[in-house]
Amino acid sequence: MKGIHTRHRSRRWAALLCALLPALAAAVPDGTPLRVAIGETKAPYVMAEERRGLEYELVTAALRAAGYQPQVSFAPNKRAQQWLAAGRVDAAIANDGGYLSDPYITYQNAAITLCRRQLRLDAVPELGRYRVAAFQNARRFLGPDYAAMAAGNPDYVEQSPQITLNRLLYSGRADVAVSDINVFLQLNDELGPGLDTAPSLCPFALFPPTPYRLAFHDATARDRFNQALRRLGQQGFYEALAKRYRLPAPQGRPWFKPALR
Repeated sequence: MKGIHTRHRSRRWAALLCALLPALAAAVPDGTPLRVAIGETKAPYVMAEERRGLEYELVTAALRAAGYQPQVSFAPNKRAQQWLAAGRVDAAIANDGGYLSDPYITYQNAAITLCRRQLRLDAVPELGRYRVAAFQNARRFLGPDYAAMAAGNPDYVEQSPQITLNRLLYSGRADVAVSDINVFLQLNDELGPGLDTAPSLCPFALFPPTPYRLAFHDATARDRFNQALRRLGQQGFYEALAKRYRLPAPQGRPWFKPALR
């Protein structure tokens, strides 16, 4: 009976998501085009080639609900911010510069090690003793202690695309990979047969959750996006996306907080 109950509940969430997305898209069929740059492929959040993913669907749904027709480009965070500064896009993923939106999603980054190495990490400065590979722009997102560690560690690198972090850790060319844990685990499926991904992972939660925002050129567009986010939260949109992508339920909307596994 429990299994049947779960299937029925999943169908209801799927039906809610399917109902919400067309309604939002139809609400503003002639909306103003808005060019927005979000991050490159990081399943389950962004799957650029398929134009889907938790973050992609959330941003585009909020922009449509705000009265815009989103024109989405995908790029590493740093390049997206350069496009915004150059006027090539109207909004871009950023935590500084421009008119910043409310946080629309939160990543849970971790210092990921291979358990067999028996490393013990209790604080960010301890990373300075190891070869660390991190996602691009990590030193801007993970706080001053992390930025100081990165600046003083000759064996620190930032890599894009993020699947490079998986390759470096499993091949033994890095001691620690700094990544959102759910992104890292998803990317394991794309590594192919050349690397052994069987070794157990020991992730250390050294960082608080990282909120992601959009930076807008225009304050009015930012305000309309924020209002749309609040409406989506009230409509159960976050919970529907969580069910669809098999992630933990969101905590404290409008942030989405995936848990360490």
